[in-house]
Amino acid sequence: MRDSVLLRRGCVLLAVSLLMLTWSAPLKAEEKKAEEQKAEEKTEAPFHDKLMIRGGWAYVFGATANVAVGGPLLGVGASVDFTQTLGGDTSTDAFRIDTLYRFNERHALGFSWYRVGLSGDKLLTQQIQIRDQIVAAGAATQTSLSFNTYRLIYNYSFYRNDKVELAVSPGLYMMKTNFNFAGQGAISSPGTTTPTPGSVILVNEQLTLPLPSIGLVANYNITPKLQFQSRYDVFYLSIGNYAGSMFEFYAGLEYRIVNHFAMGAAFDRLQADLRGNGHNGFSANFSYNLMYLYASVYLF
Repeated sequence: MRDSVLLRRGCVLLAVSLLMLTWSAPLKAEEKKAEEQKAEEKTEAPFHDKLMIRGGWAYVFGATANVAVGGPLLGVGASVDFTQTLGGDTSTDAFRIDTLYRFNERHALGFSWYRVGLSGDKLLTQQIQIRDQIVAAGAATQTSLSFNTYRLIYNYSFYRNDKVELAVSPGLYMMKTNFNFAGQGAISSPGTTTPTPGSVILVNEQLTLPLPSIGLVANYNITPKLQFQSRYDVFYLSIGNYAGSMFEFYAGLEYRIVNHFAMGAAFDRLQADLRGNGHNGFSANFSYNLMYLYASVYLF
């Protein structure tokens, strides 16, 4: 009797075990299939916002510019302070355009353009040397100095998730510098003791330099719609008798109003120093701050 009871219980347990195995196999297969489909959908999900076009108004302030000694670069001889000596502006308006195309989550290519133009009028309070001529104190001068900056960058995002993006960003700055000077007054050539009153001097110099750079990009999504953006760029260039260095810092906030449109504000600080050690050696440096109000369009 006891053996038959144990036998029946054994048969029941065996039947239950077989039934569980029969049901669990399809369930596990379905779960595995669902996980594979989910992973596949995640892999094949389209990458949005490939193209970014940004443009806006910028207020330039705290601008300084100095050219010293020799100066074949800008046609300036001895040391001249653009803002103090020539009465140049320290603030102005500007327009800026930035673009970025993301090939995928790791690689992106961008282009930027912005122009900063400064000018000034002044009756000189001290004599200055322009090229090979001495302009005496009291002369009336008009001066303009502009920087057209074209920048090509490549971003490699080595770390990226839903909150943070970190990227290394090599690039190339093409900086086109224009210097124009007009003076009227007592002007003499070096070595002469008698200036000629009412003389006129005109200088128009232009220089375009390629400035390779290396940068770091750090972006942080504060909320799904609000993003903090920053980048840090530096360069050092040495070609023949010329050398240069630069530092640029950019930081701003951007708010995504709708899927394909955003607005933002940013601060930009640029400082550059150029030096020459040839027989006509020179040193030139300039810096400015920029407040940038812009709109961005995201496509594709």
